[in-house]
Amino acid sequence: MKIKLITDTGSDLKPSVAERYGIRLIPFTYTYDGENYLRSMVDETIGEFYKHLREADTPPKTAQITPSQFADIYREEIAGGCDAIIVTTLSGSASGTCQNAHLAAAEVMEETGCDIRVVDSQTYTCLYAQPVIHAAKMVAAGAGVDEVEDYLKRATADFNAAFVVDELTHLKKGGRINAATLLFANMLDIKPILTIDGGLVVQSDKVRGEKRVNKKIVEMAANRAGDLNGKTVITVCADVDDKIAELKKELKARFPDVNILDCRLGPIIGTHGGPTLYGFAYSTSGEFDISDYEEE
Repeated sequence: MKIKLITDTGSDLKPSVAERYGIRLIPFTYTYDGENYLRSMVDETIGEFYKHLREADTPPKTAQITPSQFADIYREEIAGGCDAIIVTTLSGSASGTCQNAHLAAAEVMEETGCDIRVVDSQTYTCLYAQPVIHAAKMVAAGAGVDEVEDYLKRATADFNAAFVVDELTHLKKGGRINAATLLFANMLDIKPILTIDGGLVVQSDKVRGEKRVNKKIVEMAANRAGDLNGKTVITVCADVDDKIAELKKELKARFPDVNILDCRLGPIIGTHGGPTLYGFAYSTSGEFDISDYEEE
């Protein structure tokens, strides 16, 4: 059986990595002016995107991947000889893209009889890119569609992240907080600590003062995942490399034997979180090995 894996660029999976493992990568699009749409991970480099983002008066607007786009891609893969398709999408709680993938799957399955499965990752960025990479290795080793789908559902449910938005100006630009909240937070030097719950990004805690942030997010992950020594975590970074360097020092100070990999946040997550978003992803149970994640 020939199984095709598909995911979207909300996963921040690099096109070169997707190509290496035979994963079909569908780009989200975004626009600054409401007319000219850019394909994420295709039409701008990540460096160009963050330069554009920092200079823009308002953040870009992102667009869902439509049912017709999904249907066309399904038909193309079926015409190419695949017997089953497994699609893993950005959290359905945050985007209608997952529902669109389902709608297209129902139409194309009725039309062709191909087995199409849609997995709602209920998460973001490398937290579903990593399972998709591992799933591709499973497919290459001969795993069946049920086994691969089951792995994807369990792994994406297991992964979580602890992260922080270092400054809130971008969220104010995007209308996600009001001016009074921004002023209050800046005056008190409050940093929101974020995590993922029910497929949504939520505030788990807050810290006053720059120096306490990294210690707090490492502690938060340790409370959920236990001892991270000998395990792998993946840092997630928008456009604040200095902050990630500090976070790595804190991780190593607490867990000297932790293995650290890196993920650069792309345009879709960067648009909504802003250029100062950073943190790290981990397996909450320790059941899933995430050491085979590859950014490049």
